[in-house]
Amino acid sequence: MLKKLKNFFRPKSVEEACSLLREKNSKNVLLAGGTNLAVTDDSSIEGLVDLKNLGLSYLIIDEKHIKIGAMTRIQEILKSSELKCPSGLLLKKASSLIGSTLLRNSITAGGNTFAVFPWSDLPPVMLALDAEFVVDNGPSQKVYKAVDFYRTRPSDVMQKDELLREILIPTSCSTVGTAFHKVAKTRNDFSMITVAVKLSLDVDKVIQDIRIALNAVCQRPMRCLSAEEFLKGKKAQISLFADAGKKALESLPFTSDFRASKEYREEVLPIFVKRCLAEACKMIDPAFDRC
Repeated sequence: MLKKLKNFFRPKSVEEACSLLREKNSKNVLLAGGTNLAVTDDSSIEGLVDLKNLGLSYLIIDEKHIKIGAMTRIQEILKSSELKCPSGLLLKKASSLIGSTLLRNSITAGGNTFAVFPWSDLPPVMLALDAEFVVDNGPSQKVYKAVDFYRTRPSDVMQKDELLREILIPTSCSTVGTAFHKVAKTRNDFSMITVAVKLSLDVDKVIQDIRIALNAVCQRPMRCLSAEEFLKGKKAQISLFADAGKKALESLPFTSDFRASKEYREEVLPIFVKRCLAEACKMIDPAFDRC
């Protein structure tokens, strides 16, 4: 509940927004889509800083990057006809599984990426795609790699007077495959498990590069480094992916909540890792045998 809320700001520049965040006599927080604030229990918030007039809603694709403004709505990503490369298709698949149409028209790319909750489905996608995050404090900008952004939590990485401005995702070619799976009790429920995969194969179907990223199974988004190391340099095949699913369990601090127990997540995760790996290969080679 926002019991102390008394101010609502509509800055016209990033500099002005960051200045409001810097205020020492009042606790001001950013307002993007607003879905995270709807469940906040921080009763010390006194002001909301609305970002909608800062021109941060856009989707630009060039030869090197997919550039997503932090205020871009998830529904805009889902409906984009320009996201045709494997990286773009992974973004669209994950976006299609985020909430309802009503929520997707409210939730922003920046908000879902920054606020690390079990229902945040974009963070594992960002880890799998080696995304970079442009963070602005008004006078200057910083760029964080996804692996650093999620090493703890984005709110711990960024300063109080900084905001996420843009997401940069490398474009991908035909030798790259991607896949995304989400386990939830209902179509619109929060995730119990999310898995995002990106891999590349050479002409002999040997795995050249691999990313397997998760959310909702641990306290923060994480990559399955043991499974990645196990797969790299090996020829892609279903039996190998089953073993990789088991490898994915190594060194992960699984959590329990009222939706799913630690034991359930440990039992189910290998299945969906295997499925994602097979689907990613199928994107590259439609003849690839899948389970």
